[in-house]
Amino acid sequence: MSTQDEKMPLDFDECCNQMLEFGYEVSPSELHGLLSGVVCTGLKIRPDSIINLVIKHVDVESCSERNRETILTMYAFIEREMFSADSRYTLFLPDDELDMTQRVRSLAAWCQGYLVGFGTGSAQIKNNKFSPETEEALKDIVNISNLSDEFGDEDEVNEVAYAELVEYLKVAVLLMSSEMLAGTKKDS
Repeated sequence: MSTQDEKMPLDFDECCNQMLEFGYEVSPSELHGLLSGVVCTGLKIRPDSIINLVIKHVDVESCSERNRETILTMYAFIEREMFSADSRYTLFLPDDELDMTQRVRSLAAWCQGYLVGFGTGSAQIKNNKFSPETEEALKDIVNISNLSDEFGDEDEVNEVAYAELVEYLKVAVLLMSSEMLAGTKKDS
C-alpha cells in the first residue's frame, strides 16, 4: 500500500469494542480528537506521557498493553497524516452506514476530545497566542462539540451538512497545526 493511500490501521468498530472491553467510556472519535489536539500543537510528547494523558482523560487507573498499543498506533498515524506533504489528515469517525444521530454524536465527541488535547498541548508552549483564524476555528469547534441530537433525520440536506462539517474540521486542524508549527519554530 502506498503511503498516499494509507488508512487508519485501526477499525472503528473494533476500536469501540476494545475501549468498552477495558472500561473506557470514551469513543474512538473522542480519543482521536484528543490525540489530534495534542499533535496539532506541535508539542513533542513521550509515549508514556501520551498514555498518561489518555488515562487521565478517560478517568481510569491503568492501561492494558493492547490499549496502549492502540493509543500509540493512533497517535503515530495522526502525526504522519497531519504533517504529510499532501495534507491527507482525516478524522476517525464511524462509517456513513451508521445513523445520523450516532455520527453527529461521534463528531461532537471528536471536537470535545480535540479541545482538551489542544488546550493541554498549547498550555505547554511558550508563546501560545493564536491568530484570529485559529481563535475563530476554536470557537467553531466548541459550537460543533455542542451539536444536539436534533441534527435531523437521514436526508440529503443533513448528509451534506455533516460532510461539510467534517471537511471544515479537517481544514481547520491542518491550518491550526501549520500555525502552531510555525510558532514553535519561531520560538526555537
